[in-house]
Amino acid sequence: MSNESQRSIEEIQARVDAIRWFHDWPLMPGVRTKGMSPMLERAPFFEIPEDLSGKRVLDIGCAEGFFAFVAESRGAEVVAIDSWPRQGFFLAREVLGSKVEFHHTSVYDLTADKLGLFDIVFCFGVYYHLKNPLLALERIASVTREWALIESEIMVSPPPPALKKRRGFMRFARRLLQPTSVPESPASYFYERDEFNGDPTNWWVPNIPCLLQTVRAAGFPRAEMVNTYQTSRGIVRAIKGPRTAANPLSEDVFVAIDVPAPHAEIAGPVEVTGWALSQLHPEDGVDHVWLYLDDLDAPQAELGKAELGSWRADQTVHFGDRYGACGYKLHWDPAAVPAGHHTLHALAKGKLGWNYRSVPVVVS
Repeated sequence: MSNESQRSIEEIQARVDAIRWFHDWPLMPGVRTKGMSPMLERAPFFEIPEDLSGKRVLDIGCAEGFFAFVAESRGAEVVAIDSWPRQGFFLAREVLGSKVEFHHTSVYDLTADKLGLFDIVFCFGVYYHLKNPLLALERIASVTREWALIESEIMVSPPPPALKKRRGFMRFARRLLQPTSVPESPASYFYERDEFNGDPTNWWVPNIPCLLQTVRAAGFPRAEMVNTYQTSRGIVRAIKGPRTAANPLSEDVFVAIDVPAPHAEIAGPVEVTGWALSQLHPEDGVDHVWLYLDDLDAPQAELGKAELGSWRADQTVHFGDRYGACGYKLHWDPAAVPAGHHTLHALAKGKLGWNYRSVPVVVS
């Protein structure tokens, strides 16, 4: 290495050292960011594909941009957002000669109109900093075409040290976190003040079932754990299907399953019935209802498109004739379905988005 090259590296390192970093990684040969979070150790847990050629990626809460630059280096077109822009991101982008596009904005303001749609979305270390995580997840789902990775702090047992200072809450906390007490039940801690790590931006810390359920409830038909690491961190892959890709889940769309009833035993052909409507556009706000078995919005699990438009007098009693033609029906023969417990899903799509309802059934 020439003396000039060495001086250049030393100058870049000096600029790097003048900034306080969160991400720690070798920015280039001879230059390290010296942050508190060892990114090269953490990165393998995320299982990000080596080839992202042709993919459009969004990195939410990018901090200094480690994952954004990783995605770019693997062939992706990358947009990064953060509500607190860090000097380190802009220096790293300069040093790397990166084309990552940055927007100073909040996850709550994400819309396809503003930033477009993304094949893949990263949301790392953000969930537990959100006062309204479900709203944020809905925004994320609305701009996702394929899948998203959601990483968060998660509840563990025994309780974190911060909780031990809250004597009035301690007995309940220990009971709640015992593995034998709630091994599968969704739960989340809410921190009104800065009890968790002395950080006033920490609000919700979910356990794994809660993290998975909130991801699904926000508009991702499928959610699966990728990895847990460092005891109290969890990573979820949130997956879209062909009918929900880049479409928002909308509370305006309401769908119900009347037959079969929950936990009904099905021994032969059955007519699945229910109703679906748009609360704000009752005449034409819902245009399709599909039925799925076990995997929502998975082509291989589709049972068919329901016949829509059956008159429901029980709804007109409450809401009037404008809401009457909201019934649907589908003839389903489960002859080829393995005996056992299954979940029937109804997915309704309309002007303002989509929504779904699920019911457990037993095929005998």
